[in-house]
Amino acid sequence: MSHAAEYLFVYGTLRSDIPSSMSKFLRRRASLVGKATASGRLIDLGGYPGFISGGGTTKGELYRISPDRAEETWQLLDAYEGVSGLSSEQYRKATVEVQVAGGGKFRAQTYEYQRGDAGKKTEIPHGDYPPFYRSNPEHQKFTGHD
Repeated sequence: MSHAAEYLFVYGTLRSDIPSSMSKFLRRRASLVGKATASGRLIDLGGYPGFISGGGTTKGELYRISPDRAEETWQLLDAYEGVSGLSSEQYRKATVEVQVAGGGKFRAQTYEYQRGDAGKKTEIPHGDYPPFYRSNPEHQKFTGHD
């Protein structure tokens, strides 16, 4: 099994099939390992999704962060996700087990929604963000593509 700090599981606006500046940034700083799934579900947070580990399956991608600029890359990703380690923040960095299409299990970092109101949020169908994104103007506006 892999070392989690090398890998990032993305499920939302960082995915390569979502037209955001941060997904482009990630592709410059990391290598796509492949399409992947993690145990959990996606919820709609208004303009972007949130991941909650546990039941269900979330579809996404697994990236290997380039080691030459890993520290800076993680700092910029943390800033984008609003993560500094406080319990009051929307997200926290968590380690999840990821299954890559075609075989292989990895331990990876991901950004997990950590507020207690998750049960009141709408679940994104099939744990798959791109179809939801394409039919949702608020999410397109968040990435600047409305």
